[in-house]
Amino acid sequence: MTERLYRDDPYRLEFDATVVARRRHRDRPAVVLDRTAFYAESGGQPWDTGTLDGASVVAVVEQEGEILHVLDSPVTDDRVHGRVDGPRRLDHMQQHHGQHLLSRALVEVAAARTVSFHLGAEDVLVDLDRLVSDDELRRAETRANEIVWQARPVTVRIVTPAEAESLLATPIGRLHGAPAPDERAQARSAHALAEAGNAVRLVEAAGFDLQACSGTHPRSTAEVGVVLVLAQERYKGGSRVRFVCGHRALGAMRRRLRALDELGAVLSAGLAELPQAARRLREQLHESDRRGRELLDRALEGEARRLLAEAGSLPAVVARAFDGWTPADLRALAGQLVALAPCVALLGSRAGKAHLVFAQSEGMTHDIGALLREALTLVGGRGGGRGNLAQGGGDRVEGLDEALAKAELAVRTRANRP
Repeated sequence: MTERLYRDDPYRLEFDATVVARRRHRDRPAVVLDRTAFYAESGGQPWDTGTLDGASVVAVVEQEGEILHVLDSPVTDDRVHGRVDGPRRLDHMQQHHGQHLLSRALVEVAAARTVSFHLGAEDVLVDLDRLVSDDELRRAETRANEIVWQARPVTVRIVTPAEAESLLATPIGRLHGAPAPDERAQARSAHALAEAGNAVRLVEAAGFDLQACSGTHPRSTAEVGVVLVLAQERYKGGSRVRFVCGHRALGAMRRRLRALDELGAVLSAGLAELPQAARRLREQLHESDRRGRELLDRALEGEARRLLAEAGSLPAVVARAFDGWTPADLRALAGQLVALAPCVALLGSRAGKAHLVFAQSEGMTHDIGALLREALTLVGGRGGGRGNLAQGGGDRVEGLDEALAKAELAVRTRANRP
């Protein structure tokens, strides 16, 4: 079994080891070492990356009891020197321990227990067993940061499963802060984290939180830097909370401030005036949209009257193709046509692809759906509808004129039957 150096010293980034086995993992070379400082993905925390001699370590996974160091190229020597990516290790320590603190704070503030945790490339997610309010979340964020700034020692100890069960039942040790001791959950946690010798690894932030965990953690809560909650959403009857810590929090705030600065420049407003300026702009846009729709409706009504006048006798058949019109524009024009006079509207547009909208006035008996289906065979697309309106489209723009012409012929032929 591989000796896991990071468990005793998560700050150790270099080591020498012996290759004890060579494997393949998803078509890449992999090695098993007698000892390693590389963290293997588990418990929601991703693997470490770095190098073994001249090869890059692209993944570290546990498979059938072995720790596989997956490489971008083979290593040939039996003795290798490993270097762990230091910034990535520090980042994972900050995020993972920050999760411990935020999860414990959520219990204190909102009696919300963390049921799952995922440390992603951009942010960290925790899923809670109950829905929390924005106020509860902010108070938990404040509490977690109080513990960070108090620079409480973080210690690791190895105990037996029986000792772990007893310790996890204490007020600071209830699993992820369960409101009451959950023996089955604690037993599952202890079993999942059991090591050789039937032992369990416990991580404690002094006087605040105690959890069974196999991840890498700092010596002090101060190294988390800051815990910054980004967002929350409803998820499976509870809350999904998204947050970042340490250097990630600094980066997140810089991106947000940069976006706010750019927005302020666009709106000619300072930070404090941005919400009011944004609301004013939204009102102006709504008013512009309303006036634009009114003007469009008038223009479409005028176009409909012109097309009906060109059609001559009633009921009219209007078959027309346009360039650049959206399906919504075609529907609006068709609606004007069939409302103004007894009419069959067969409209098409070339706008990236061929669009078709067929409609008829109330009381007319043409099978609009069948007409559309036949037309769609010529533009290579699909669509549908029922009653007096149908629409669709296809990629064969060159077939649009023929599709409209055939549909018009079918309507006129049926109308002329005795």
